[in-house]
Amino acid sequence: MNKIPNYNSPVTTNISKIADKKGLKQRAIAENAGLTPQALCDAISGRRILKISEVNNVAKALGVEVNELFKSDD
Repeated sequence: MNKIPNYNSPVTTNISKIADKKGLKQRAIAENAGLTPQALCDAISGRRILKISEVNNVAKALGVEVNELFKSDD
């Protein structure tokens, strides 16, 4: 069983939600965060674990505080 989605959640869920809300494309977020579009896609899809430094950079690319990415709907 692949446990990567468990490590990335809720961060990747929130990345997708915020990107959709702001009308941002994954490619633009990735490039502004210093990631390849494939690396971000792999993380969101659960094939790659995001490093904390990458989470910080993605938060900046999204224009939000990093704590917004860790919020849970629970």
